[in-house]
Amino acid sequence: MRVPTVSRAADVRICTNARRPVGLRPAATVGRVTDPADRRPLDAARVRAQLGAVPGVGRVEVVATTPSTSADLVAALGREPGKWPDRSVLVTDHQSAGRGRAGRAWQTPAGVALTASWVLRPAVPVECLGWVPLLGGLAVVRALADVGVRATVKWPNDVLVDHPGRVELAGWGVRRKVAGVLADLVPTSAGPAVVLGIGVNVHQAAAELPVESATSLRGVGVEVDRAVLLAGLTGHLVDLDTRWRAASGDAEASGLARACATSSATLGARVEVELPGGGTLRGVASGLGPDGALVVTEASGRTRTVLAGDVRLRLEGTRTA
Repeated sequence: MRVPTVSRAADVRICTNARRPVGLRPAATVGRVTDPADRRPLDAARVRAQLGAVPGVGRVEVVATTPSTSADLVAALGREPGKWPDRSVLVTDHQSAGRGRAGRAWQTPAGVALTASWVLRPAVPVECLGWVPLLGGLAVVRALADVGVRATVKWPNDVLVDHPGRVELAGWGVRRKVAGVLADLVPTSAGPAVVLGIGVNVHQAAAELPVESATSLRGVGVEVDRAVLLAGLTGHLVDLDTRWRAASGDAEASGLARACATSSATLGARVEVELPGGGTLRGVASGLGPDGALVVTEASGRTRTVLAGDVRLRLEGTRTA
């Protein structure tokens, strides 16, 4: 039995299917630069009140700053797993050393991004746990749809938005990354848990973004309160997670697999995949495996299953990097 990778170096697989059921207010068009008022710290009492309206949420903690919410939860679960029940949330105003896929580090200015991690304890077969990152990505896309932003996903971990008028970038076109997801599988004395970390660029001005391929909600003309976005994102996450657990982790039966395949920015595209052990795989992204892995069909007709790797879309009219 092949167990899907869910770890620090995991392929963080994100898929999308936007709809509009849970609690974010409509967004308003915003100006060109970040207003200092947007950087006000999260109000812990307000965050708890917002999340308290979401059924099934466990412990909620809000901290001013931390290197990584996910690293904090992984360590806390190792020490005292009972203090972090299912669907607990840790959110921070300023994440100074966030972790991306394959151990990459990143940080954002204080008060401009939504950076949070959730503890999930799904009682499903271990081979199904590779779908947890996809649940997170799908929740992001649905939360963004609630504020009028259409997002798609480039496998394995980039939530993208269209950015018309921008210079086309190799492997990106006019799309830009607005969010990312990472999952850590944590063995504990109370059973396995998954720490799901999500970061969404909200208020950053262009000069505050780390790379040219990134953007923020402000950058695409949308303003949203981070506490409201967190509540909506958590609501979608709980909804998707509940349906998936009810199907005993079966992505097909729960509808998760169909939602991912329908909404992916990667499936059907020509891709280049830089493999972790070296080498490049080229072909068409033809599907998702039973564990959410990417299936690539080479020109010869041979199919390869990719559990980890950096994917570039071979877009018409642009070169790949």
